[in-house]
Amino acid sequence: MTSVLHVTSSVRQNSSASLSGGRMVIERLQGIHETLTVTTRTARDEAAFLTEDWVGASFTPADARTPDQHAILATSNAMAQELLDADILVISASMYNFGLPAALKAWIDHVARPSVTFRTDPEQTYVGLATGKTAYIIVATGETPVMGDMDFVSPYLVHVLGFLGITDVHVIAADMTVVDPASLDNRVAEQIDALF
Repeated sequence: MTSVLHVTSSVRQNSSASLSGGRMVIERLQGIHETLTVTTRTARDEAAFLTEDWVGASFTPADARTPDQHAILATSNAMAQELLDADILVISASMYNFGLPAALKAWIDHVARPSVTFRTDPEQTYVGLATGKTAYIIVATGETPVMGDMDFVSPYLVHVLGFLGITDVHVIAADMTVVDPASLDNRVAEQIDALF
């Protein structure tokens, strides 16, 4: 059985290019893998911003946390475990003002946890613990080319996933939706065809 974690970030529920592209990737994966389980995390609804109490709980050793601290970290722990358990990660990332949606950054803050998804190493400084996965990032933009000079979404996501140990990362451009909406589905499909 192959497990997929699909993280979505657009505030749009019906006309999201990043969400549509993510679903196209998952449909292709369903045609390849005999059994595929998909877990979806809607960052917009499920990844709350961090608080001082969250930080305090996170940096308290697990065996020393209070019941309240365990409760504060419950959703974060679940998100981090979903990432660790997944074989394939699909991130539907919308670009807002050249960067990540705040909700997607919040999801990253919840899953990038010391001693959970990365650890420190005296020789290498940091070691990612979420290894052995393939990631597909679908980046949707209105008028900014993906991987262009003003794209701060794709390089950041590639970097942070690498930090967590995920180095097999593929960026799919669902870009220029305002400039050329008519060809969007075909452009995304061609990139997926090339990957698979």
